[in-house]
Amino acid sequence: MIIEQRIQSRNDVKAIYCRLTGDYSKVDYSSAWGKLVNYCAEKNVLTDCEDAEYMNQYLDNPSTTPAEACRVDVCISASVVKNLEPSDEVGIRTIEGGKFIVFKVKGPYEQFADVYPLIYGKLLADAGVKVLNKPTFEKYLNDPESTPAEELLSEIWIPVE
Repeated sequence: MIIEQRIQSRNDVKAIYCRLTGDYSKVDYSSAWGKLVNYCAEKNVLTDCEDAEYMNQYLDNPSTTPAEACRVDVCISASVVKNLEPSDEVGIRTIEGGKFIVFKVKGPYEQFADVYPLIYGKLLADAGVKVLNKPTFEKYLNDPESTPAEELLSEIWIPVE
């Protein structure tokens, strides 16, 4: 359920990431998150990330890109990333800032299959914004390991003019 909508600007951020390719509803997000957590543990930065943001950035539009070619970067951004080096499984990249319309969502991640059509089919037009042809991302505000699914908080960030 969408509980808030706002316009917000943000700066570029550095992030560690694992790229997944394939149908967004079928790729193994848990495996990618595990690789990022293991990387942070190896680099001794698990407790040094008070400013960490956990997100998935969707690089392709599944309406125009074949499902098997869709790419998503599973990311953790934090100020400590500037001191890290990439590994075989974990890269480092910049997530572009700018102006976004942000939809805050409460509840299980599975509901996103219904939330996205509502956003793109109605809410963006109602907001009167022009969407840019740039990647969107989901930002996860609490831990799915310790939070009941109905209490999960996420934000969908869509770049706009």
